[in-house]
Amino acid sequence: MPGFVPHPSLQPETLFAITDKGGISWTKGVTQSQKDEITRRYFDHLSYDEKLEYCDRPEQIEGPSETAWLEINAHLGTTANNIQELIDQLGKKRFGHTPRVGDAFCGGGSIPFEAARIGCEAYGSDLNPVAALLTWASIHLIGGGKKIQENVQAAQQAAFAAADEQITEWGIEHNAQGWRADAYLYCIEAVCPATSYLLPLAPIWVISEKDDICAVLKPNPINKRYDIEIVINADKETFVKAKSGSVQNGRMACPETGESFSIPELRGDKKIDGKTVYGLRLWENEDVVPRPDDVFQERLYWVRWLETYWSTNAQGEPVEKTRRHYCSVTDEDLEREKRVLDLLTKRFTDWQEKGYIPSRKIERGGDKTEEPIRTRGWSYWHHLYTPRQLLLAGLLQELSVHDDQHKSVASYLGIAKIADWNSRLCAWMPHAGNLKGNQTFVNQALNTLYNFSVRPLAKIKGTGHSSVEYPLYSLQSKDLVCTADARDIKSQVDVWITDPPYADAINYHELGEYFSVWYEKSLAHTFPEWTSIIRSALAGKGNGHEFKQEMAEIYANLANNMPENGLQMVQFAHQDPAVWADLGMILWAAGLHVSSAWTIATKTTSGLKKGNYVQGTVLLVLRKRTYNEEVFPDELPSLIED
Repeated sequence: MPGFVPHPSLQPETLFAITDKGGISWTKGVTQSQKDEITRRYFDHLSYDEKLEYCDRPEQIEGPSETAWLEINAHLGTTANNIQELIDQLGKKRFGHTPRVGDAFCGGGSIPFEAARIGCEAYGSDLNPVAALLTWASIHLIGGGKKIQENVQAAQQAAFAAADEQITEWGIEHNAQGWRADAYLYCIEAVCPATSYLLPLAPIWVISEKDDICAVLKPNPINKRYDIEIVINADKETFVKAKSGSVQNGRMACPETGESFSIPELRGDKKIDGKTVYGLRLWENEDVVPRPDDVFQERLYWVRWLETYWSTNAQGEPVEKTRRHYCSVTDEDLEREKRVLDLLTKRFTDWQEKGYIPSRKIERGGDKTEEPIRTRGWSYWHHLYTPRQLLLAGLLQELSVHDDQHKSVASYLGIAKIADWNSRLCAWMPHAGNLKGNQTFVNQALNTLYNFSVRPLAKIKGTGHSSVEYPLYSLQSKDLVCTADARDIKSQVDVWITDPPYADAINYHELGEYFSVWYEKSLAHTFPEWTSIIRSALAGKGNGHEFKQEMAEIYANLANNMPENGLQMVQFAHQDPAVWADLGMILWAAGLHVSSAWTIATKTTSGLKKGNYVQGTVLLVLRKRTYNEEVFPDELPSLIED
């Protein structure tokens, strides 16, 4: 590394040697103390981000040694042998009891979980039941210990095994050769004004960049539509043409005449008195596929099949192998599609009543939720899924009904993850190394697509259950997780740690409904004391006067629910001076003052919070403002700033 001085008494050529395989090793004669010194110097030379690559998190190491504990206890006046005992003893010294840590905007639950992990009593609440569920799961599933995790995984595996047996019996994922479906691709269709043909729509028709596989449109004059042929090892001209689909720059592109047409005009959108009136028919609850007279139709145009066969290895031993087949859609495939629709139709009403599939309307007027209504006419949440997706998800829900709280929560989280990875909003990824469907939330929006992928059961199995091992914790601390308006919290907490919603934040209250509609009816039985429906009207959002007043009321209530020697830590990662000024006024109005501030380096790699969101987080430590002095109004800004 440029500028790195390894050791004052040794040069690099005397420290390292090139091995026969081209690697680097220490030269003979370098002592362990010299190695340690050189390693330390190199580590100190690294940037903060580079250092993180070589570090373990505190929970990944066994902890202080016995000798270290002697020193720690002597310094703090404690008798602890582990972190949990230390936290308990320090809490009793300061608060008279085990410290209670809470988060009133608990989100994914990281703060309550970490508080419980180090030995604090944990409190987590949120208006959003999805957040409360994630928080409860982090403490009671990840922190539930090995036995609970094994029981949960066994229940999930049993549900998928039963679903696999049922789907095989239905014959909806197997063809006549015994191959099993591995992926499906669908597209929407609309009548082209130039030809009156029903034109399949997609921005590109490429299926696999690696193997030059693409879909090719073939005019069918008799039926005034297009046949779709899947071409493998396409020639260069065909493959290049497939990269320019029938939707270009947001407009329908006629492959016959080269004309283009506005999608909003195809939808029938109009301007009346300066306002846009959307032209699509709104789907009704019973609609799971387009009606024949709808502007947009839907079509299966490709299936990838997985063939399992027996072969022999180099030793002549029999081995099971698989190979994939990229196929155009056949009449038999369409018959299976009809069978799927029939199976779903027979169960539709019952499954909606039981909450196995969504039944709720999409709330109008949202920033994000208006998109599927406007562009597709989808007015209910279940319209965001095909009949095949609803059938698979509903079947898994039916097979995952448990009286056990842990198993129920795991099934809710599993179906939510499946909903993210298997909807009409999941794009196909054709580049090498993927060749699969993407998730719905590649960004924090509900993006309707012209063509999309659908996963069969085998491809959602790993998504829907906890098959991957995660760290085992056995948390013993007391905890309380609930759905609550932060202005109404009554629980006494010693330390509040919050990351408040700030201006231009993601609309979690809208997007959370995408998940909660899958389990809101069941959640009411598992947690009867919770509010299972997201109360969007109460969600703190925006940056207007009402929002600021809500935030001030929230932080005043949190201050009222902590002792005089308690504290709050507010995480904030915004660089707009106006937002910082608003925060200062909010905290001042809540009866708090900043006693210290710390900055930690963070990075936003996903791009969700670019713009006014800095690459670091400021931690404001707040305490109750106990003094009460009279000041003139013009003195307030400087006092708040201080």
